[in-house]
Parts: sequence; C-alpha cells; structure tokens
Amino acid sequence: MPPIPHEPRLVTPVEVFYFDTDAGGVVHNVAYLRLIEIARSKLSEYLGWTVKEMGETGLVPVVARTEIDYMRPAKLGDILEIDARLAGMEKVRFYIESTIRRRGEETVIAKCKQTMVTVQLPGGRPQRVPEAWKQAYPQLLK
Repeated sequence: MPPIPHEPRLVTPVEVFYFDTDAGGVVHNVAYLRLIEIARSKLSEYLGWTVKEMGETGLVPVVARTEIDYMRPAKLGDILEIDARLAGMEKVRFYIESTIRRRGEETVIAKCKQTMVTVQLPGGRPQRVPEAWKQAYPQLLK
C-alpha cells in the first residue's frame, strides 16, 4: 500500500454533463449521488484503497446511509469541486463528509454525510476498516 497522506481529504473536480440535468439544465437530485460517488472513490484511492484492489479482493465499501442537503442548484456545464474527507471510523464503519461548490466559488451547493460499511463480497460479511487508516488517523476513531 502506498504512503497514506497526512490529511484524509481530497478535492475532486467534476463537470456537469447533460445526462446529469433536467430539461432546464439543472442537476437532478439523484445525480449529486453519482458525483459524490466519483469523489468518494477518488478519496479512497488517494488513501491507498484502489478500485482495482477492491475488484481483486472483493473487500469493498458499501453505502449504509446518506444524508444530503441541497442548498443551491448546479447547472449544465458547471465545473464542480467536491471536497470529500474521511470524517470518522469505527470497527467496520467509516464516515465520509462531502461539500460541493462551483469551481472558484465559496457558496456551498450541497453537503453530504455518508456512513459506509466495509464488506467482503460476494457474501457481504462486514470487515474491519483498513488498518492503515486506523494507524494514520487515530484521531478519527470513535
């Protein structure tokens, strides 16, 4: 596993495409979840747990809960920056908090909190969060 970064946080730019929007060019509420999934996957990779490794080992994060607050509309063609961070960990759960803004702006478009459970596929049996994360970020253990 590559070295773990000092801060468990990553900002991912994502462009809003036509398929993300309604006829008025405003992002659908469910499309935000796809954008957050992209950022969460990039964060996981940044923290040393790659999508390729997940596919090879069957050890994957599964969404157990999502809370999202929509504050402003994102629109077709916007370049959004999704600031995702590992916010806490338990034995088999971890928590990701994400904030979405338009590139170059401070105004928050949406905020999201997700509870993730680490599971082993194909059976879906819960597993411990990555040991490297617990060692690198002991302050996040609950």
